[in-house]
Amino acid sequence: MNHESCQTSSLSKYPIIFLFIFLFIGLKSGAQNKEAFDIGISQIEYIDAETEQLTYLDSKSLTNELRLSRNYNHVYIELENSPDVEYTFKVTGEAGLGDWEKTTNKIHLVGLSRGEHELCIRGKRNGLSSNVQQFKIYISSPFYLEWWFISLIILVVVFVFYMFLVLESKLLKERKDRNLQVSNLEAKAYRAQMNPHFIFNALNGMQTAMILGGEREFNKYITSFSKLIRNTIEMSSVDRISITDEIHYITNYIELQGHRLEEKIDLEFNIDPRINQDEVYLPCMMLQPIVENSIVHGIIPKKESGKITIDLIQEDEMLKICVTDNGIGRKAAAKQREKYAKHKSFATQIMRDRINIFNYYNDRKLKFRIEDLYNDDGSAAGTRDILYVPLDLKTRH
Repeated sequence: MNHESCQTSSLSKYPIIFLFIFLFIGLKSGAQNKEAFDIGISQIEYIDAETEQLTYLDSKSLTNELRLSRNYNHVYIELENSPDVEYTFKVTGEAGLGDWEKTTNKIHLVGLSRGEHELCIRGKRNGLSSNVQQFKIYISSPFYLEWWFISLIILVVVFVFYMFLVLESKLLKERKDRNLQVSNLEAKAYRAQMNPHFIFNALNGMQTAMILGGEREFNKYITSFSKLIRNTIEMSSVDRISITDEIHYITNYIELQGHRLEEKIDLEFNIDPRINQDEVYLPCMMLQPIVENSIVHGIIPKKESGKITIDLIQEDEMLKICVTDNGIGRKAAAKQREKYAKHKSFATQIMRDRINIFNYYNDRKLKFRIEDLYNDDGSAAGTRDILYVPLDLKTRH
């Protein structure tokens, strides 16, 4: 009884086992039927970047990387001609081809942009999509568009510009140094030209002082002359002089000139109280030629008592110096046939040249002009020489 029941139980298990086997086979077959299929590539044509030759790839020699020439950057792909397969493709990194587009079994890509792209191809058959075929496409850029070449060009341009600035700065410094040397030599030459002229006039005055004033007047003249010569020699080694020292120098010079003239010359200084006479400087031997011209060409021909007024006025950052005389004026002086007539234009030109030299060192420029003065009736009343000097006068030192 028990043997029969066990045999019946084992037999009842077989249908269940067969059922499981049948279901497994059915599921496996269904899964195989729904598995994605592969699309076939018949051939690929393109111009190789290295060989610059037309390259053919068939189904046996396919590669996933295509390097195209930048001059012939197009590729032709032919797929298997299966009527029941619908093909689509897209090209990443290419404008207008970034989305899936329908195509036949022939894909012709022309004029791809330089850089790296990815070509993706897929097919659909009976509602089932295929595996995606992917190809890397490289199109090289010309060397002049490569980042390393652009960086090199930028570095070269920066280096050339830097060297240009260095060279320009060096040349500018050399030109400036050369100009300074020339200016220094010219300044010394001008002082050498003006000082001997003044000394020559002073020596000639000794004879006049001896004849007109006698020995006592001659001794006063010699004393003033020696003092003036000492001051002149001291000033020959400097470029500028304080207002205080200039006042003493001009006063001594006027006294010396008065000794050799029949009529005394009155000298008057009017100084702006805002001016620090010990801290404000004038160009050395610049005021003396102006005063000398006033005496020689204005006061001496007049043969009357003369007066020279020197006004020093502060105007903003400039010192205005006005030297006014009551001489015969420039027009009448031009008619004089004295030996000093030629000297006036010469000394004035030297002074203007010296002003140009001083202007080389100063941002605020020195200026000089001459004005003719007239009486109410139109007759000459003298001359006014106006000189503008920066309060912070700079020299080569």
